[in-house]
Amino acid sequence: CGPVEVYVEGDLDKLRTSSSVFLTIHDVGSSYNSWVNFTSHEDMKEVKDRSLFLHVCMPGHQAEEEDLSPDYMFPSMQMLGMNLVTVLDQLQISRVMVLGDGAGANIASRFAMCHPSRVHGVVLINCNPEKGGSAILNMFKGGRKDSKGEEMHKLNMKNVAKYEESYRKRDEIISILATKMKTETLLLTGAKSRNIKGSEDVHRQIRTGICSIIRLEDVDNVLEEAEEKAADAIILFCQGVGLVPTVQRKISRKMSNTTKEINEEGDDTKLNMTRKVSMEQYDIPNLRRLSLTSHNI
Repeated sequence: CGPVEVYVEGDLDKLRTSSSVFLTIHDVGSSYNSWVNFTSHEDMKEVKDRSLFLHVCMPGHQAEEEDLSPDYMFPSMQMLGMNLVTVLDQLQISRVMVLGDGAGANIASRFAMCHPSRVHGVVLINCNPEKGGSAILNMFKGGRKDSKGEEMHKLNMKNVAKYEESYRKRDEIISILATKMKTETLLLTGAKSRNIKGSEDVHRQIRTGICSIIRLEDVDNVLEEAEEKAADAIILFCQGVGLVPTVQRKISRKMSNTTKEINEEGDDTKLNMTRKVSMEQYDIPNLRRLSLTSHNI
C-alpha cells in the first residue's frame, strides 16, 4: 500500500529499548499534528521528556500535501491495524502504548487485537466499533479548526476523502472484542461526541477488569477541548501498567508546589530547587520525520 510517514518525537537511539514508547494514530480530518499539539501541552511535558512518541501520518495527510494518485487504494482499517506493526519492526521497538483518536482509535483497537504481545495498553478516544455508515467528511471544510476557531491542519481534502472512505467502509469489530481484546484498555469519550454510544458498547464488550471508561461532560473533541483531563487520565493509566512511574500528575504537582511554598527551611528549599533544575535540564526531544516503506504497509 506504499510508504507510511512516521514523525519521531524523542531520542530514537536512546529510548527505543525503553518501556515508554507511544504509537499515535490520528482521526479523519486531522493529522499527526493533533497528537503533537496534545503532547506539547504542559501537563504532558514530563511524559514527553521521558518518552519516545511515534506519530503515524496517514498517506497524503501532511500539510498542503499534493493529491494522492487517482488509482491509489487507501488501506482498509483492518489492513492498517494488522500491518502498522512493521513500523515497530523496522525501528526495532518491542512494545508500545497505542493512542488512537476517532478513526485512529478503530485502527488502534485492531492493532491491539492483532498484536497483543507488542502492546502495553491502548487508549481509545471516541471509538466507534460498529460497521461504517454515513459519510462524515462534511464535518471538515478545507481545514479543521481547533476549539479556539483557529485552523490547525491545512489538509488536502481529496486525500482526507480517501481516509474517510476507508473508515466508512470498515467492518465491525464489536462482535470480536470479548474474545480478541486482551490488552489493558482506557476509553475516553466526550459526552457530546457522536461516538459516545460506540465507546460505551466497547466498554460493555471487553472483559471486566481490563477496560475502563471516562466520559467527559460538555466535550466533543477530547484532544482539543479537554487536554488537562485527558493528560491526567492517560498518565494514570500508563502508570497502572508500569510506565512513566516517576511522572507527576497535575494534582501531585500542585501538592508539591504547595509544600514548597509552606516550607521555609533553607535546606528543604534547596532540595526542591535542585529537583526543579534537574527537570529543566532534562533532554527535550526533537520532532523528526521518517519514511518507512514495506510491502506489508
